[in-house]
Amino acid sequence: MIAGFEVWTPEKAPTFDDGMPVFEIIGTDAQIVQFPVRAGRQITCFSGAMAYMSDGMKMDVKLAGLKKTFGRLAGGGSLFEVTYTNETNEDGFIGMTPDYPGIIIPLNMATTGKIYCLRDSFLCSTVGLGNQTTDISAGFNPANSIGGIICSGFDFIVQTLENGEWAFIMSMGTVVKKTLGEGEAVQVDGDSILAFDASVQIDIKSVGNCAAICC
Repeated sequence: MIAGFEVWTPEKAPTFDDGMPVFEIIGTDAQIVQFPVRAGRQITCFSGAMAYMSDGMKMDVKLAGLKKTFGRLAGGGSLFEVTYTNETNEDGFIGMTPDYPGIIIPLNMATTGKIYCLRDSFLCSTVGLGNQTTDISAGFNPANSIGGIICSGFDFIVQTLENGEWAFIMSMGTVVKKTLGEGEAVQVDGDSILAFDASVQIDIKSVGNCAAICC
């Protein structure tokens, strides 16, 4: 593959001290992310993401405040914040899946920082000790110009993810990862962007002649 690009494939998940994986991504083009859930631990997700769970997992639904609710809705998320808690004294489990045949990309939010995503990309996230959660909200297209905001093909309102432990976003098709060097630029069709971190800037650039607009 061309240097600097790599086809995304599920990497080996981190493990707890006893060797149990924090999560497992199962499947190929219609994936499920499965979590072992320790006693008292929680998983949050968008409405309808839960596929199956162990007995003793309790579902809690709330608005989580006007500001957060509005941000979640503007970013393409669901009205309510859904949390599943293992209320037993034993390990449980839960499986989450997109509402379309898609793949699941894990993001280590402890090292990634703020992420801009297509609207409605968020699937679910783990809740850390001390109720450390991923903030799901909305932001404006971070393009460098008005033309970039209007014509880049990326939504005017985007979904933002920040803080927390592990967050999981969903997509269709093949995901290609590109790590940009300092000052490096790459031309991308706006409809082909899934997510990027806050260090990346986007803008538009003309290619070809006037006839290219029709192609």
